[in-house]
Amino acid sequence: MRTFSSTRILFAHPDRRLSGLYLPNLQEHFLMDSAHDGLTALRKFKLNPSALVVSDYHLPQLSGLALLRFIRGHPQFSPTPFVFLTDHPDNSEALSLGANDWIEIQHSFPSHLIEKIYYHLSRTSFDKLALVDNLYSVH
Repeated sequence: MRTFSSTRILFAHPDRRLSGLYLPNLQEHFLMDSAHDGLTALRKFKLNPSALVVSDYHLPQLSGLALLRFIRGHPQFSPTPFVFLTDHPDNSEALSLGANDWIEIQHSFPSHLIEKIYYHLSRTSFDKLALVDNLYSVH
């Protein structure tokens, strides 16, 4: 399995207890940035773009949906995988705006989120390799 220990992940969630449960586990695998509100998450992402974003739907100051819209609305950031970790019951708007995954908190553990992150990072890496191969292939 490819290692992602130097890969930056942004974890944006308003629940400090939940963050305290997830972040130590995530830090064993990735470089982590965290925020408890959407505005701080956006600032951190703009200063140091992450390879993947994990966000709650209901962030204070700027919603997770608005954070997703920002990322998808900027071509340099739009390929960034975006995973919702939330208790919000309806994922239709987020998925239609380009969220890559939707994990319900009540059905998840840190290990499940880590598996999903590895999956999306591996797909992103594969997509980039395929693009480079296509650029240099002889037709």
